[in-house]
Amino acid sequence: MLRLRPATTADADALAQTVAEGFEAYRDFAPNGWRPPDRLELAIGIAVRLRSDDQVTWVAEDQDATIAGQVAYVPAASSRHPVQDPALAHLGQLFVRRRHWGTGLARRLLALAVADAAAREFAAMRLFTPAAHARARRFYEREGWEPRGEPRLEEPLGLELIEYRRSLTGRPGP
Repeated sequence: MLRLRPATTADADALAQTVAEGFEAYRDFAPNGWRPPDRLELAIGIAVRLRSDDQVTWVAEDQDATIAGQVAYVPAASSRHPVQDPALAHLGQLFVRRRHWGTGLARRLLALAVADAAAREFAAMRLFTPAAHARARRFYEREGWEPRGEPRLEEPLGLELIEYRRSLTGRPGP
């Protein structure tokens, strides 16, 4: 049984490991020569964001307290691609360790972030995912997210990303 809880700064290294593992899976669709972000840089960035008042991060942990997955969001104005819309949240992370793929954990974490953002009175949520990541795109579309616009190259990641949005109010999103 997995336990969901808010992340703490003590989780930064474990969260970075989960993200790094997730980025390794990108090699399945990324162009030849693509390299994932540096794990140490990921850990530092995650530690900084965990200290931020803007970011909300949840983790799922195994019985042995190993992080199985995580989800995080911020107001869109605080994201890497800021939008001055106080009603828009930005889903910045949803990573699940490979051994938990297909268990429903990603759906559970995503539902938690969506419900939490709605409770904080966000009207819509957006995310960016690699355009070539067919598995992630199918997942988000099954969960009610809709693609917006054309893919665009994201530096420093070096991949084309596509934006997805979903309403948190039951009405079509912005």
